[in-house]
Amino acid sequence: PGLGELRLHQSTVWSWNRAIYDPQGDGHVRIELRALPAGPTVADMVANGAFLLGLTLGLAERVDALLPALPFWQARRNFKQAARHGLDAVMLWPAEVAPSPRPVPVVDLVKQLLPVARRGLTEHGVDPEEADAMLDIIAQRVALRRTGSRWQREVLAKLEAHMPRPDAMAAMLERYLQHAEEGLPVHTWPVE
Repeated sequence: PGLGELRLHQSTVWSWNRAIYDPQGDGHVRIELRALPAGPTVADMVANGAFLLGLTLGLAERVDALLPALPFWQARRNFKQAARHGLDAVMLWPAEVAPSPRPVPVVDLVKQLLPVARRGLTEHGVDPEEADAMLDIIAQRVALRRTGSRWQREVLAKLEAHMPRPDAMAAMLERYLQHAEEGLPVHTWPVE
């Protein structure tokens, strides 16, 4: 079938999960998950993907218990907290005992979930060394509290201390592009 309505709304209705239908040949349907944050580097994006996939696989066996313990309105609240506060966010997360869900600082929640993600990846065929390398990027990012946006703000503040804002912004962008091209994860970038 042509599914014209679905094709009309591709990428405009589903903000995070996007249904894609192509009628060419025998046709195919796929769902794209668009919730991953952008890099600044490929290594950062692959680490984000590994963490998400590992959690998806690692939490799958508990999904029947997790979904009722974290209603949609609370998940939406978590999403908004993360968007507004980044690593300073406090998330609601299901607890083994009442009260549940409980507020948990996002940095503590990530530390708690890293072993779950590792187990999810390795139990589904990812080499343990590769899983560790990717998840270590997440662990270091959280431990050092260094994301791409935090790096930008810190560098901009240092540069603005001795040059006008437009020049500082240009200098920060120049450094950002140089580091991004090197491909090292953002937590390794110097704040210069």
